[in-house]
Amino acid sequence: MYFPVAFQILFLVLLAAFGWGLNLRLLSQAGVEVRPILQLAQLPAVRSDVDWIDDGLHQNVFRLAAVLSGVAAAGWALSALSSDPRLQTAVALLTYVVVIAMLVMPRRALCYTVRRQFTGLLARIAKPSLSDPVCLADVVMADIMTSCARMFADLFLVACQFGGLLWPRRYGTALAARRGDLDRLIELVREQHEQRACTSSGIAGVLLVSAPYAFRLRQCINEYLRAEPESSAARRHLANAIKYASSFPVIALSATQRQVTVDGIMETKYSDWVLRVAFALWIAAVVFNSLYSFYWDVAFDWDLGHTAAGWKLSDMIAPADEKPAPNLGSRAVVISPADALAQQSPELSRQRDFPRLLRPRRRFASHRVYYAAIALDFLLRIAWTMKLSSYIHIDSMAYGAFWLNLLEIYRRWQWTFLRIEKEAAS
Repeated sequence: MYFPVAFQILFLVLLAAFGWGLNLRLLSQAGVEVRPILQLAQLPAVRSDVDWIDDGLHQNVFRLAAVLSGVAAAGWALSALSSDPRLQTAVALLTYVVVIAMLVMPRRALCYTVRRQFTGLLARIAKPSLSDPVCLADVVMADIMTSCARMFADLFLVACQFGGLLWPRRYGTALAARRGDLDRLIELVREQHEQRACTSSGIAGVLLVSAPYAFRLRQCINEYLRAEPESSAARRHLANAIKYASSFPVIALSATQRQVTVDGIMETKYSDWVLRVAFALWIAAVVFNSLYSFYWDVAFDWDLGHTAAGWKLSDMIAPADEKPAPNLGSRAVVISPADALAQQSPELSRQRDFPRLLRPRRRFASHRVYYAAIALDFLLRIAWTMKLSSYIHIDSMAYGAFWLNLLEIYRRWQWTFLRIEKEAAS
């Protein structure tokens, strides 16, 4: 089946857009008001002159994704009909140009509000600022970008192919024919090296994969600096920053293994030793990152893991600040988080029979939704680590990388759904 990487990326990105629209629709049906939770209306960088109507937001997202999907499908069909690789690349390039032009065009057409909010969020996330406030829309978009991180490296290879089409390289074959054997050999090696330039992303791929995690790390540092010193919020943001920083060793060690085993660099008597050490370090880094990220999804992003006694999983890292009660005579009484919660919501204090390791307040009645999300998040967290490592040759399998990217998009869709639900429940 003809399904090149250029169209795989388009398909996955548009599938994520449909998933976002489905998130909005299901949340709206559950009575969740997305607008105040995401706080898009308060952000100048993404504010639109067009009124934002929650009821029609998911319809606009679906409409925009459907139009762009039609363009991508037409490009794929035209490309598949041709047997000329250069013509196939040209059709893919034209498809990308049309899709990007439709996203950034200034005209008030084709879901203008959604397009402006999307491009505005991308600009906010990439802005290297430690003073701008971080809203939930920034967090959700940046986390979605981390799920697409590996596709950025693939996109670099696609751009390399496009560059080869627009600026073809001229090899000095005729000139080399008049030279000696050594000159012809040098020319042949140079030609093979340039032809391989679009098969491995190298250091550029490492930087592109790392960029979304760097964006998210910057957001965590921003929130940490804005939080009250030594507070629970400050500890939470610092611990979250450590989670994203732990992704960098995984990416760097994966690239190191690829350089040794695939690209042939460092082929010396120390190659086997370097590979063993890099693989051992990669195992330690990827286990820590995966388990820590899974814990964070459950304990913080979804706020699950509560007990009837008032303790919860997030207390392991960032327990709630203890607030002193009003003075009773000459003695101050310290109120526990559970008692404080009970004072704020008496009816909640009587609800001690909520499903184990969930939370008292939930927007969905079925507890199976939460348990299934926890189990799937763990399994997919582990599966996604295979795609970050070049030591495990997923790319050599038939569309192996594509299927892993597809699973990660589903995991992020599920995460986004419960992340916003948690904010609505609280």
